[in-house]
Order: sequence, then structure tokens, then C-alpha cells
Amino acid sequence: MPSLLERLLGSDTPDEQVDLESRQNKADEALHEAVERGSYAVEDCGITGVAVVNEGPDGEPIVVPIARFSLGEDVEDPDQNLVWDLVGEAALAMQAPFDDVFVRHYDIQFTFDGDKLFEAEECRRVLLTDELVDRYATDAGFTLTDLRETVFAADDIDDEIAPVAWGECANYSQTNNAAIIVAGTTAAASASASAASCAGAGAAGGAGGTC
Repeated sequence: MPSLLERLLGSDTPDEQVDLESRQNKADEALHEAVERGSYAVEDCGITGVAVVNEGPDGEPIVVPIARFSLGEDVEDPDQNLVWDLVGEAALAMQAPFDDVFVRHYDIQFTFDGDKLFEAEECRRVLLTDELVDRYATDAGFTLTDLRETVFAADDIDDEIAPVAWGECANYSQTNNAAIIVAGTTAAASASASAASCAGAGAAGGAGGTC
């Protein structure tokens, strides 16, 4: 029987892809509603993809949901209070749609010093564990300040392992044995960085990705 990755990258559309696309779209809608409600100073945003990074023992996908915010071409040193307000909104937007999926971590990315989601000079990210996102979304006593302090306390020098407070962005299209689901398509991990950027931009647009 073909592996999950082989099926995702095949010519058919497996049930797992349809399910993850639906979850991505729900999270994207929730994120846009939150950003509009909060009148945050961002140029663009979206849940730009879901990276399928592994397969569980029963064939279930292990995923990384990806949120991205464009802070603007004139921003060189992002306001960290704004960054963490947006981290909180992204965490809340993604938690419910991905609550019953095996999430390796949540990847919340910020582009700045350049235009649009995929054309900026700088990209940094905050990585949150599934446990931290669940706690923030469900425990009223665990505030955004608590989340921020917990991430900073647990962060180490490895930008690949959550939690990460402010690390370099990763290009999942250059990761071996992974597939990127972006609003109706699946991109192979061997795709070029430029192709992945185009796919991500299309996902943001297709899922209502302009704030």
C-alpha cells in the first residue's frame, strides 16, 4: 500500500488532503476575523499551508500548520508586543481546527523589511508546541504574558525544535520526506523555494488570505 506521502503527491486527492485543506480554510477564516476585529497593523496574513512532515503508526498525518503575517516593507525592527499579540491570535485561530490532529508544532511566521507575505527581506518565526497552544486556548488563567514567558524560558539554541521565541524561518519545501498542502494542491518537498512561495501565496489568496 502506498505511504501517506506517496498518496498526497500522487494524481488522486486522498481523504487526508481534503480533511487538512478544510482545517486550513477554517483556521484562515478565524485568523482573518481576529485580525480585522483587533484592527492590527499588518499588511497581509493567512494560514498559508499545512506541512505533512511524517506519518504516524496508523497512517495518520503528522503536521505543522503555518501562519504568516506581513508586517510591512518599512518595518526593520518589529514591535515585539504586536508580534506576540499576533502569535496569540494565530494560536487561537489554529487550535480548534487542528485539535484532533497530530501536530508536531505550530509555525507562526513574520515577514518584514519588504512587501507582501513572500517577498520580504526578513522572515522570523515563533514555534509553539501543541501542548502550549492547547493550554493557551483552553485555560483562562494562562495568559498571553504567561505564554510568552514560557516560550522564552524554554527556548534554546535550536531553531528547529519548539518552543522557539524568535528564530529563522524554515522552508518546508526543502525538507526531505514532506508534503506541503496549500489550498487545493500538494507541493513536493523537493520543489524549489520559488515554487513553494508561489504555492503559498496562492493558498493565502484562495483561502481569503488578505487582511
